[in-house]
Amino acid sequence: MRISRLFAILLLLPAIAIPAQTVLSWGSPAKLHQAIGSEKGDLTIGGDGIEFRSRKGRTVKWSFVEVQTFFLSPHTLAIETYENRKHRLPGMQRFRFDLDQAVPPQLAAELARKVQRPSQNAVPDPVSQGIVIPAHHRTLTGGTNGTLRFSYGEIDYVTDTPGDSRSWRWADLQTLSDPDPYHLLVFGYRDTYTFDLKEPLPQSLFYRLVDAVDAHNTGEPETGSDVLSPSSAEKTWTGSSK
Repeated sequence: MRISRLFAILLLLPAIAIPAQTVLSWGSPAKLHQAIGSEKGDLTIGGDGIEFRSRKGRTVKWSFVEVQTFFLSPHTLAIETYENRKHRLPGMQRFRFDLDQAVPPQLAAELARKVQRPSQNAVPDPVSQGIVIPAHHRTLTGGTNGTLRFSYGEIDYVTDTPGDSRSWRWADLQTLSDPDPYHLLVFGYRDTYTFDLKEPLPQSLFYRLVDAVDAHNTGEPETGSDVLSPSSAEKTWTGSSK
């Protein structure tokens, strides 16, 4: 019964799994944290980049190509640029903003697509469609409980614990590992998650996910759209029922 129900869900995925691109136009009152003190103003994410207008009158702007990476949670945006730190300090310049308004999941996904390079998106869409497996994320303090969702071009982990949700695109991932059907290791360029799976991950689905990530990393035609195709769905769940 369970396999039949999940197979029925999978058959619906191709019609809804490919995400529509969101037009970037969003803003929020924000606080920029600095080495000494902070600065209030307004942050805007638009089609040509990220802009911060200070209440003191200065404006700072970064095009997407100048953003090396970022971390985004509902009320925090931290970006790292390609500019050297001032006063000959080592490393690149980093900017962290506290946001009054919560970042919508659709805008978070589009920001990741615009930046292109590996990033950390902690704002997955909690209602997006995909193959869902309940999971436990191991951490140094114990862990969190939530759900893993495998959908077109990405893997999401959604939990009620603030700051621990993630959305990985193929571009964010180095590789995946499954020591056994009840464990999954997600190796990202910016973070690594170890999951205890409460239901088994079908081996055929795992191989399709790995192939999609490898294809992206090697520049080959991506197979992400085929991971959840109707033809692969039957093979995936037929194999898992043996």
